[in-house]
Amino acid sequence: MLSDLDIFRAAHFMMHEHGGDAELEATISADRMLRRGDREELLTWFRIRRAIALMRQAPQGLPH
Repeated sequence: MLSDLDIFRAAHFMMHEHGGDAELEATISADRMLRRGDREELLTWFRIRRAIALMRQAPQGLPH
């Protein structure tokens, strides 16, 4: 199982590579793991997708 830090690194990479489609790409990867029957990787992709969503919600810049 990947650490939380590794999950957030993967999420950051996905956001860099796929921009606004990062969550969709993570969902597609999770679906691929579901079809393969790879439960551990499926859960990893769910964690990555959730991290992407959290990172998008995080405030940017300094408070006013």
